[in-house]
Amino acid sequence: MSALFSLVDRIALVTGGCGGIGRGLARGLAEAGADIVIADIDLTGADELCAEIETMGRRCLAVKTDITQIEDVERLVSTTTATLGGLHVLVNNAGTNIRKRLDEVTPDDWDRVLDLNLKGYFFLTRHAGQTMAENGGGKVINMASLMATSVFRNPHGQTYAPYSASKGGVISLTRALAVEWAAKNIQVNSICPTFIETPLTQRLKDDPVVFDAIIGRTPMGRFGRVDDLVGPCVFLASRASDLVTGTTLYVDGGWSVS
Repeated sequence: MSALFSLVDRIALVTGGCGGIGRGLARGLAEAGADIVIADIDLTGADELCAEIETMGRRCLAVKTDITQIEDVERLVSTTTATLGGLHVLVNNAGTNIRKRLDEVTPDDWDRVLDLNLKGYFFLTRHAGQTMAENGGGKVINMASLMATSVFRNPHGQTYAPYSASKGGVISLTRALAVEWAAKNIQVNSICPTFIETPLTQRLKDDPVVFDAIIGRTPMGRFGRVDDLVGPCVFLASRASDLVTGTTLYVDGGWSVS
């Protein structure tokens, strides 16, 4: 059974790898046996994370990357393969959001969210997929959101529309690429998490009105933790999910069915 979930001899690339969720996923994939590439536009803390991963006996590489820039995407994949010898797992985790009222959202706001959350995923996945196909296949895991298919009315009137549009696009992109690449042995899936406890969501927990609204919609009655995402990510990165493609795994405490 352990061999099904083993990532030994696998190379996994995690975007947004220095953020709260990205760090947890990088650690979890390393604990399952993978060598890790951390990609982020801000590499603060990357040295410490790489050192931690290397104490597990894994290799770790940090690459400063803006995934909205095609040149950065190409450099990231070529650096990964040249330095570590291949690429087997891509975790598209980098993302952003805005919190404004609907009538305050600017065209620049829209472009910033869609460029990072959707355009960046497409071009990095396309480039990584070409490398995977040349080497017999691989796994792509796209971080979507429960906001892709569910609407949360923020008590302060702030809109999630651009974010929801981008994450809905991630699910559609996942399905399309899964079909296109099935014959190349590349499985493409997405994860839809609920609100996860990270430094970026702390202010939501600190706002009692917003916190109560989120908890009131969640049957399990809590925010998610980064550790809650590690198991699903390892499953989708491993041989255990070889016949799973084009699907969306909700890690949301029951939100999507309530």
